[in-house]
Amino acid sequence: MQERDRALGPSARTGQSTSFFNNPVFVPGLRAGCGALLCALLVACGTSPKEPARASSSPRAPRADATTTAPADTQARAQTTKPAAKKKTSKQASARKGSSGATRSASAGKSSASQAPKVAASPSPGAAAGTYLWPASGQVTGRFNGGTNKGIDIRGNPGDPVVAAASGRVVYVGSKLRGYGNLVMVKHNDEFMTAYAHNSKILVRENEQVKAGQKIAEMGSTDSATTRLHFEVRRRGNAVDPLPYLKGPPPEP
Repeated sequence: MQERDRALGPSARTGQSTSFFNNPVFVPGLRAGCGALLCALLVACGTSPKEPARASSSPRAPRADATTTAPADTQARAQTTKPAAKKKTSKQASARKGSSGATRSASAGKSSASQAPKVAASPSPGAAAGTYLWPASGQVTGRFNGGTNKGIDIRGNPGDPVVAAASGRVVYVGSKLRGYGNLVMVKHNDEFMTAYAHNSKILVRENEQVKAGQKIAEMGSTDSATTRLHFEVRRRGNAVDPLPYLKGPPPEP
C-alpha cells in the first residue's frame, strides 16, 4: 500500500498542481501580471536614452536653421539695399550737379544781361510825335539806349548853328553838369523839356523865351572828344528817345 501510495504520490501531486494552474481565478491574474510586466518593459525600452537624444536634436535643428538663414537673409538684404543706396546717391549727386549747373547758367545769364546796355522802353510820343524840329544838321552818330546814351548825337563842325526844337523858356544855362559841357535846357510845357550839350558858345540866357527854330547856341566840343551836339528830350523828367518826336529825317549839313 505504501508503495502504491508512493507510486501514486507524484501523479496526485501533479494533479493538484495542474488543477492549481487550471484554477479560473489564478489564470486571469497571472495573465494580467504578465501583461503589466510586458508593458513596463516596453515603456522602459521606449524611454531609452535614444529618445531624449531625438527630442533634443529635433528642436536644435530649427535653431541651427534660423541662425544660419538669418545672417544669409540679412546679407542678401544688405546686398540688395547697397546698390539701391548707391543709385539714390548717384541720382542725388546728378540732381545736385544739374541744379548747380542750372544756377550757374542762370547766374551767368543774369550777369551777362546786367552787363549788356539797357534800352529803356520809351512811352508813346502821343500828340507830340513828329512835332519837334531837328536842333542841328549833320550825321547821327549816337542813338538813344536809355543807359549810356540818353539822347542822340549829331556830328558837325565847330560853330554850326544849334536851334530850339520847339518854343519854350530857357530854364538852365551853364556847364556844371559833368559830361555835358556848355549846356542849354528849354522847358516847353509841364510835360516836355529839351537839352542841348557840348556847345562852344551859348546865345541865350535863363528865363528867356525862345521860338521853334531860333538859334540858341553854336556847336562845339566842350567836355567831349569830338565836335557834336548831344540832344535829349525829357518827358516828366525821364529821358526818352528823341527820334519819334522829330520831324522827318535830319537836315543836310
